Amino acid sequence: MLKWFLTGPNLPRISDKNLIQKMYHSSRLQAVSSMIIGYGMYYVMRMTLGVAKEPMINAGFTPTELGQIGAGMLIAIAVGKCANGFIADYCNIKKIVPLGLLGAAIVNATLGFSNSYWIFLILWFINGCFQSMGSAPCIVSLSQWFSKSQLATYYGVFSIAHYVGEGATYLGTAMIIVAFGWHAAFYIPGVACIVLAFIMYRFMKDRPETYGLPSANEFEQEVIQEKKEQTVSTHEAQLMVLKNPYVWLLVAAAICLGISRYSISSWGVIFLQESKGFDLVTAGSIMSLSPILGGIGSFFSGIISDKIFQSHHSITTIVFGLIMLLGIAGVCFVPSGQPFLTAMFISIFGFGLGVILCFVGGLLAVDLCPRKATGAAMGAIGLFGYGGAALQDIVNGILMDAAKVVTNGHVIYHFETITTFWIASVAVMTALIIPTLWAKKIKNS
Repeated sequence: MLKWFLTGPNLPRISDKNLIQKMYHSSRLQAVSSMIIGYGMYYVMRMTLGVAKEPMINAGFTPTELGQIGAGMLIAIAVGKCANGFIADYCNIKKIVPLGLLGAAIVNATLGFSNSYWIFLILWFINGCFQSMGSAPCIVSLSQWFSKSQLATYYGVFSIAHYVGEGATYLGTAMIIVAFGWHAAFYIPGVACIVLAFIMYRFMKDRPETYGLPSANEFEQEVIQEKKEQTVSTHEAQLMVLKNPYVWLLVAAAICLGISRYSISSWGVIFLQESKGFDLVTAGSIMSLSPILGGIGSFFSGIISDKIFQSHHSITTIVFGLIMLLGIAGVCFVPSGQPFLTAMFISIFGFGLGVILCFVGGLLAVDLCPRKATGAAMGAIGLFGYGGAALQDIVNGILMDAAKVVTNGHVIYHFETITTFWIASVAVMTALIIPTLWAKKIKNS
């Protein structure tokens, strides 16, 4: 049964150049479009908990319990993403990614009928196992269909998927909760994504060679790069990832990125409600600006890095790390009851995050490794990045419970310590990127 997941055999090479051109362009368009929409819906299946926190607390869940539930999913993503990254280098990607969306959708639809902490804890962990089948395999598919020189640009294009899903969750899920209650926020999108998973399977693609097409490097006439790729096996390339010290430095940066990114996405709505005094729809609307601007940042990240910073991706990352730091500090310190200023700083944070996510989230590591080990590089980054994401859910939940004050029967949450934790994670992440400037010089020497 497991052999069903393996990539197919190479078909005899097509000789008609016009047919190759036509097949390549149509396959790329179908693959990227289906991955953007499909992986965007992965995020809808994982982020409902962040929007529904306040009504769930009112229904009897505690912040610590919600933190544990969220951490369970992120731990599963961390371990699963690492495993799936290494596995994906050998597999037919179109058989992995849609299956993950289908499983996550079924879990969400089921949770729409539950009020139990233990059921949520177990099923949300299982949701994380399915969630781990998305990102790394998608990047493997991109590396198969686009040459090394094109990868930064199309990685950025694909990365808008994160923000398609986040934006749909922040705005759409908030409206579903207001109209139908928090249970509906799980089962309505869940049922829709069950259908979408089958559509995604229809349009995703295996490697070009399995259709009788040349590799992406060969198709783009990057002959030298293709010769380099053929000098090592997939196993040898994966070992090169594990032995590269700069990859492990990027892993540490990914931990901090996971903390800051998921602190805002998982706790940002309730932070704006409790600390800034906004209602759920206003808080959700403000938070929806982060993925919207993040999508723009991700889309243009490769172009910005290639055109403005002359493909010095580490410099790009440091600059936008500082922009992200400005945004998160502004969100934390802006006075309450200031929706315009809050929205402005959320937008700054989101745009910076959109660019950063492409590079710290994998592209810097992928750029230092052979194409055959793309999944391994993404897996290593994903393991620890989502480990940081899981850590923040536990820490934020505990800090929020610890900062709870009951006055005349009314519960008030203070966020001073939590926001310090958020800001510090961005500052440390940015500092950790600096040594990679020399990694690029070494690679080019």
